[in-house]
Amino acid sequence: MASTETSTQRVTLPAYSMFADTPVYEVDGNVVFGQLRDPVVPDASDQLYIVAQSGQRRLDAISSLFYSTPHLWWVIALVNRMNDPLLGVPYGTELRIPTKQRLSEAGILSA
Repeated sequence: MASTETSTQRVTLPAYSMFADTPVYEVDGNVVFGQLRDPVVPDASDQLYIVAQSGQRRLDAISSLFYSTPHLWWVIALVNRMNDPLLGVPYGTELRIPTKQRLSEAGILSA
């Protein structure tokens, strides 16, 4: 009977990744992921953005507009409780946009 070896490679993710603080465990030779980082929830300090007909409808583009990176689309999706963030946002929708300061304090965005 031939033996098989497995190895686990660890990857360091950037702070803006929604998986950056997800703990990874090895259990009986299997890689198991723990819970995702704490979700970003609505806050009184959030900016409000109404999606205009001539404006951006995709969350990655809206993320770029507010945070200068498309990678924080998931923050906007979580705060606005979007079930399917890949569909795009209908015109006239009011979105809550967490401030850069709040994301910096949470370790998601570098100041």
